[in-house]
Amino acid sequence: MFLNFRAIRASGILLLISAVAFARPVTELTSQDTLARSRAFSVIAPVEGHTRLSVSEEGLDVLRKISGPVVPVIVIGPYRSGKSFLLNQLLGVGCDAGFGVGHSRSTQTRGVWLWGEPLVVRQGNRDLSLVLFDTEGFESTGKADAYDDRIFALSALLSAVLIYNLPETVRESDIEKLSFAVQLADNFYSHAEGVQRNAPLAPANMLWLIQRDFLEGKTVQAMVKEALQPVPNPGRDADIEQVNRIRTSLTILAQNSTAFGLRQPHLQRTQLCQLADSDLDPVYVQQRSELRTLVFSLAKPKVVSGQEVTGTELADLLVKMVGALNSQDIPSAGSILEHFNRELVAKVRETYAAALEAVPLPVPQETLDVAATLAKTDALNRFHAQRFGSDTGPAAEALQQSLEAGLAKELAVRQSANALASVRICDAAEAACEATLEREQQVILPSTTRFAASFQECRAAFVKRCVGPGAQAQADRLDRAWEREGKRFHRDYNDKLFNGLLGLTFIDIVVFRFVVKISLMETIGWLGFAFLQIYPKLYVSGSMYTNAWWQALVAVWEAVVASPLRWILPALVISLVVYRLCGARIRRRLQLRGDKALRLGSLGMRDLAS
Repeated sequence: MFLNFRAIRASGILLLISAVAFARPVTELTSQDTLARSRAFSVIAPVEGHTRLSVSEEGLDVLRKISGPVVPVIVIGPYRSGKSFLLNQLLGVGCDAGFGVGHSRSTQTRGVWLWGEPLVVRQGNRDLSLVLFDTEGFESTGKADAYDDRIFALSALLSAVLIYNLPETVRESDIEKLSFAVQLADNFYSHAEGVQRNAPLAPANMLWLIQRDFLEGKTVQAMVKEALQPVPNPGRDADIEQVNRIRTSLTILAQNSTAFGLRQPHLQRTQLCQLADSDLDPVYVQQRSELRTLVFSLAKPKVVSGQEVTGTELADLLVKMVGALNSQDIPSAGSILEHFNRELVAKVRETYAAALEAVPLPVPQETLDVAATLAKTDALNRFHAQRFGSDTGPAAEALQQSLEAGLAKELAVRQSANALASVRICDAAEAACEATLEREQQVILPSTTRFAASFQECRAAFVKRCVGPGAQAQADRLDRAWEREGKRFHRDYNDKLFNGLLGLTFIDIVVFRFVVKISLMETIGWLGFAFLQIYPKLYVSGSMYTNAWWQALVAVWEAVVASPLRWILPALVISLVVYRLCGARIRRRLQLRGDKALRLGSLGMRDLAS
């Protein structure tokens, strides 16, 4: 769509006032920094042979220091067409202080240069930083066509305002020069058609700047519009058809195509740098002011993936574009898209992996699957929102298959890590349970109630700790351990109880014979000891353990062990022993005292008798 510049010219004075009021150096408060940055910096230079591009760290550093939304204003066009002089005029600086201006037939600007001190334009309640870029002109000698394509494509994709500076008129060769840029734009912008705010790269505003004195009665807009209309091609000429396709596709390259005519500033073009404004054509001076106002009105921040970029982000984008444009000897839209999309696939895969790593391991497989499904959905949404090129076709399908294969590998890695973490945790929990069962096996007087309770407590802790893919296998292993240790426990259980009873009778005999002399208790101990020694031998083929009295004895033992009063009986026995020991000593002392008193009494009686 072409803007009606008459409307802009009608309000030109107001726009000019606002531009002068709000356009100011970003660093005006720091004079030393302003002086250091008030010059042109190389940001892209040609490699030897003018075939590929290389980035300049000095220019990138300047670009990265710009904060806030950035508006790249890039001028392209043939060599010796006055691009550098035009930028100096927009900046209001002379040739010696601004971009380099040459007067020979060879090109002066090599690669891409930027002005280090952005202009700030106030829009609404915020400031935008306009960064002016000068580019090497095309059609100069000693360069490959692929080099011009790279410069054009970089300018078209990087700019927020693209100024196509042309002398006299729009020729078919000028339109044809945009062929590669249009191919790229078609792939970079078309799949986000209708939702340009979320496009991977937002299209630029394009300004066709025609520098000539006479337009033979046509307005600039009419002349450019006519030049961009497809021409009849009844003979199906391939060259004409190619140019017509470019004409049709130019609407994709730029959101708004605006045309502006600029009179030649002076007849003596080689003396322009020495002339003051008062020496220039007054119409040119007026048009220059209107052009400056127009550029400011077209200024919109560069948008990448729906976000306005800063200087740092623009520098990073520039580096990526140069890498993509240099990826092949002859760059193509497909190779550049593949470069950008390959990087996008890697980033989406990294984000997916980070989302999976945020899930603490181990977890049940279902939990990890749910997290993976959500992360995959987010990853695919981001991929479709930020990918370049069409969403259909073999290339798009292959790219998505590559992404999904990468996501599947990341999930497999996380699943393996989950399985290992699960086995490690479950191994530790299962080992703790086996250690508990082993301790119960070593108890001198065992208890089936205590043995089962210890296992159930341990199993509850195991179930709480052991989660993930290895949980079931480890639980089965623990059940086998319980079955194995249970059989072993019950096999030794009766023998340990029998030995415990035998030991108890022996202790009874010793205590009540030598410590506390209670004949009845000693006799009971001897009888019990003799019974336990003789009675089992009466069973030749059977077992004493199957008798009812033994089972009753076991039931009493288990009831005592399970009872909270199980410590009362030992305490009573100990108390009785202590009492008998202390009572015997007390009685002995009392008897000694009585005997002593009797002796003293008898001696006194003898003394009285004598």
